[in-house]
Amino acid sequence: MLHKSLLVTAFGLSISLLGTPASAQSRSPGITDDTVSLGTIAPLSGPTAPLSIYNRQIDAYFKYINEKGGVKMADGKTRKIAFRVIDAAGQPSRAVSGARELVDQNQVFAIIGVFGTNENQAIVDYMNAKKVPHLYLLSAATAWGADPKARPWTIGFPPVPATQTGIFGAYLKQVKPDAKVAILYANDEYGKDGLEGMKRALAGSNAKVVAAESYEYTDTTVDSQIVKLAASGADVFLNFAVGRPAAQALQKASEIGWSPLRLVETSTASSGLLKRLPAPMIEGVVSAVYLKDPTSEQWKNDNAMKTYQDAMAKFFGAGFDPTAQPMGAVLGEAFVKLLEQLKTGQRAELMEIARKVDKQQNDYLLPGITFNTASTNGFPITQMQIVTVRGGVLTPTGDIMTGAPR
Repeated sequence: MLHKSLLVTAFGLSISLLGTPASAQSRSPGITDDTVSLGTIAPLSGPTAPLSIYNRQIDAYFKYINEKGGVKMADGKTRKIAFRVIDAAGQPSRAVSGARELVDQNQVFAIIGVFGTNENQAIVDYMNAKKVPHLYLLSAATAWGADPKARPWTIGFPPVPATQTGIFGAYLKQVKPDAKVAILYANDEYGKDGLEGMKRALAGSNAKVVAAESYEYTDTTVDSQIVKLAASGADVFLNFAVGRPAAQALQKASEIGWSPLRLVETSTASSGLLKRLPAPMIEGVVSAVYLKDPTSEQWKNDNAMKTYQDAMAKFFGAGFDPTAQPMGAVLGEAFVKLLEQLKTGQRAELMEIARKVDKQQNDYLLPGITFNTASTNGFPITQMQIVTVRGGVLTPTGDIMTGAPR
């Protein structure tokens, strides 16, 4: 087997382009009277494996909903989901074979939450050519929202780099207007978008980017990059790395005694990875988030967070990190809301509904942050909250901010 895969069962659906219930003959592949088949591709192994926690959260959330009976669709039927998770180990070639396996062999109705910029880039043309929904990508590359007409079957999810760096730039102008910024970024589209986004965010101000170093996902360490960035004289470090390299960067900076103001990319804060480092090492680290933090006392009695913790405890399996923010639950809930509106069982209607989400509330987003995907808006999340690690807790700093996605 090329892929390590995980087969799960979760919810269901039925769809409507014409407003009438679907017959078995008119449905797209992947739907029956009681089941809808979905799939995803994740790094269950490899250097970004810690971030597969989000795909596993989706899996657990679907199982939880499934236990409750499934989802009642707009045609009056209640269905469950057969959800398949395929391991690409961070390799685009394996993502391609995984997508073909899911679409051609398993005949899934849609693919959701595929992790990784390079992995999604490798399959996006195939998914659009096959006219299979490719939704809520676990990749914040700008490409997924830049031209919805060119990629009508694809919608991203997390805030794109320009949104994040725009907010970081606005923050620096407030707290460190003469900042000299050094940036670590992945040598991929996402990382490069972050670098260029930060330069644009600081343009016209006294703050500026003075050094930038890239890394490959296959690199075993980023030590040499951190040493070079520290030597630049920068007093701000934008750690735009993802996964293990992000933690390595913070560790190396601490080891060599480099102590600038540290900003970290949002997935580093929201994955729980940050909190696995020693408390003194992360004290004062700044990030921007949009999800409720399970470790915050603010959400201790929140019903949605109780549901999240219960679902993960029961269905996630070994390795669940209770400090990780609930991105998988956000995606799961958002996708269920699409399924609830479907009548005809056709993939095209799923995309029609997915392109019309307007200021949608989600139990796992921070209050005031909403989900939006009008047909001309390919960027669902453009609002974020600056947070600072204080006493090991991500503490809100200031008001929710909006960052332009381009």
